[in-house]
Amino acid sequence: GDRLLVVTPGIRPVANTDDQKRTVDVEQAFHNGADYIVVGRPIRDAADPRAAAERIQERIQTLFGSSRQ
Repeated sequence: GDRLLVVTPGIRPVANTDDQKRTVDVEQAFHNGADYIVVGRPIRDAADPRAAAERIQERIQTLFGSSRQ
């Protein structure tokens, strides 16, 4: 349709903003209407990037139920 998709960058854990002035956490991004989120440094710079990505996926599944991946 004619609906624009909302892609939200700057996703960070609640307490961690790094050098970004405008960040949101996963829950807030979707609450604000995001269709997709962009997560960079919190995964790239994690000691275990795979585990960091899996934690974010788990948070998304908790928000939307296990049927959305």
